[in-house]
Amino acid sequence: MLRWRAPARAGGWEWAWASARRRAPWARARACGPAAAPPARRRGPSTRPPRAPQGRGGTSAGASTLDSPSRRRASTAAVLRPRWSAAPGRYHRSVSDLIGHGAIRRELWTLAARPEPPHALLFAGPEGLGRTRLAREYAAALNCEARTPSLFGPSEPSPPCGSCRPCRLIAAGAHPDVLVLEPGDALCRPRSGESGHERHPTSRDIRICQVRGVIDLVSRYPLEARYRVIIVEPAERLGREAQPALLKTLEEPPAHTCFVLVTAAPEAVSETIRSRCRRIDVRPVPAAELQAALEARGLAPEQAAAIAEAARGRPAVALAYAERPDLLEDRARLAERCRSLAEAPDGARLAYAAELAERYRRDRQLVEAELDAWEAYWEGALRTAAQAGDRSAVRRAIDALRAVARARADLLANVQPRLAFDLMLLRCGRRTLASNDA
Repeated sequence: MLRWRAPARAGGWEWAWASARRRAPWARARACGPAAAPPARRRGPSTRPPRAPQGRGGTSAGASTLDSPSRRRASTAAVLRPRWSAAPGRYHRSVSDLIGHGAIRRELWTLAARPEPPHALLFAGPEGLGRTRLAREYAAALNCEARTPSLFGPSEPSPPCGSCRPCRLIAAGAHPDVLVLEPGDALCRPRSGESGHERHPTSRDIRICQVRGVIDLVSRYPLEARYRVIIVEPAERLGREAQPALLKTLEEPPAHTCFVLVTAAPEAVSETIRSRCRRIDVRPVPAAELQAALEARGLAPEQAAAIAEAARGRPAVALAYAERPDLLEDRARLAERCRSLAEAPDGARLAYAAELAERYRRDRQLVEAELDAWEAYWEGALRTAAQAGDRSAVRRAIDALRAVARARADLLANVQPRLAFDLMLLRCGRRTLASNDA
């Protein structure tokens, strides 16, 4: 008897398959002779009536037409019967502490409720928007025990409960079937017979040996979840050899496996991989929604409003400002420094670029806050120039904003910090032209 049951504490359904295992092995043993049959195991007097003599093929010698072929077909059919309903008054909670993205989360719940969810998703958007948390919530929605799977159509979309075992393990990052493929030596699997393979814990790219480990892993059935979820983050760090290897798996996806690619630079991912994924664009959260979430966490309305404005729609940045008020207090000083450097000669800007590169190696979060200050300064300059009708100032502000965005992309693409900051500050100079960003 092959049987799968949903845990009783989660409610749902019991699926029972009465397989031919009980009949076929014994029938083959009897067809081969009594010596081939294993000894009977009896723990007491049996109340089962004796079986009729078996003929060739495992059917009863005197069985009717209704007893052998049709009855066996009926016994192997899936039997679906309800176990018990969830207790009334139970409220769903989100697995991950997300801010905003209500439409995206409802879309993910709908996808997870399908009998066959998509095998690959691509979350595209800047850092700090909660892309990885969305990926984990999707994994929780796929494997939540409170959700009743259906073989006959999509079940009712609902958020993960947050209290069952899969939801708690996924929220803690400890589920054995929800794995993150990231730069380093995680899931590294050298080629069979390869000698001299070195570990690469400090690698900045996802290498082909790691993709081999993923391919070997997904060829097996999940340990305890309905779906094994592989989160590839950041997907733009997939190496030149790793991308074709992963593409083969995406073209022929194994059953019970979902890939979630997370990237801030979707154009850096090969077009063939992007075409195999369902793309979901993650956009900034409105400032009012951020402010309400921060006030719900106990912040004063004035402080929450200032943080929501400074975070520019990124929940992770807003939470970082809430934990480190010193980052927000330095914004006035940084704005004044941006104003002075914008009119400074090239030598002063290059010296500041060297200082930024050195601090970037020690405290990346602080430098990210400084880049936020540069963007805020040039956005204000753009609004002022647009209101005044100064076209040259508008072009200069737009070029400066492009330079800051280009510096962020260069840092994600593993460009040396000194080179990225040199180019940014030279493009933010007084003689910035639109052609400089080409």
